[in-house]
Order: sequence, then structure tokens, then C-alpha cells
Amino acid sequence: MDERVYGPPDDAMDIGGGCKISLKQFEGETGGLDWWHPRLDNGAWCKGWVEFKGSKWAVQFGADTDWNVVQREPLTLTPSLLCRVCGTHGHITAGKWVPA
Repeated sequence: MDERVYGPPDDAMDIGGGCKISLKQFEGETGGLDWWHPRLDNGAWCKGWVEFKGSKWAVQFGADTDWNVVQREPLTLTPSLLCRVCGTHGHITAGKWVPA
């Protein structure tokens, strides 16, 4: 039996609102992040991927949707994040989760 629990890694950054992020490296730069958030229907973990506009990841894999890094520290992204699985919607602004 698989005893693993689905959820963010221990080193994920808490950005509030129950959300955590984990920055991901690709070819020597931060190419995007994993966005962990509680599902709206049952509170279980759900995860999305956000690629950064102009990153090597976005260029190499032809990302059709990518996010502008307005500010790296504290992190601010545009546009908003909308989970296609559970419907969670909001913004990462000044390093914090802001529900839409």
C-alpha cells in the first residue's frame, strides 16, 4: 500500500490563505512555480503549475499561458491564478495570496 500523502513539499513557501508555492528551476533559472491550494469542495490539496513569461521553460515548451513576474521580492504575478480543477481563484501580490 502506498502511504505517501499528496501535498506540498516541506520546503514550500506559505503565502497565506492556505496556499503554498514551490519555485521550480529549469536550465539555471526560475521557470515557474507549483501552486498548492486547498480545494474549494473538500479542502484537500490541489496543485497548479505557473510558468513565467519569457523563461527558458516557457520558450522551450511553447507555453500558451504564462505569467508576468511584476516583482520578484516579494513575489507579484499577473494575471490572476485560476485552478481549472477546483475553481480556486486569486492573485499572488507582494508575496501573499489574495482571493479574487
